[in-house]
Amino acid sequence: MGPIHQRADVLFALIGRDLEHEFVPFVRATGTSLTVWSPLASGFLTGKYTRDNPPTKEDRLSGPEFIPYDKELGFRLIDHLRVVGKAHGASVAQIALAGLLAKPYVTSVIIGASKMSQLEDNLKAADLQLLQGELDKLDEITAPPTLYPNWFPEKTVDPEHKRAVGAA
Repeated sequence: MGPIHQRADVLFALIGRDLEHEFVPFVRATGTSLTVWSPLASGFLTGKYTRDNPPTKEDRLSGPEFIPYDKELGFRLIDHLRVVGKAHGASVAQIALAGLLAKPYVTSVIIGASKMSQLEDNLKAADLQLLQGELDKLDEITAPPTLYPNWFPEKTVDPEHKRAVGAA
């Protein structure tokens, strides 16, 4: 009998990768996988919103933040998603979804399209193959900050001692 493959349903988007601190290592160690919901951060990563066109009081993102994220980081990410999308003839949302689907521990995403055109656009992400360099850049832009105590040695140990223990 082979291994049992389970999955967990969790909140995960390029702009909110916090679960990578502890949950993803657990998933990898146990051979499980993720089905993620709100992969477009409640619509923020569709490209509809920009610095010049932020959410208004009428938009669904105007209420209390269900998914807290750094808006400036989000806008920088959207700018980059547009560039990658242009290279692939794809939408911002398609690139954001394809970036998540390329992660080996993500088996599927739960999208929340409210219009047929959104659904059709989102589904095209399943066939989109991003280049490794593009995936690396998305990871670089959206890397979650290192949590304490992990950042402590990085900030406090001098370079000579890092080299001596093979950490530099």
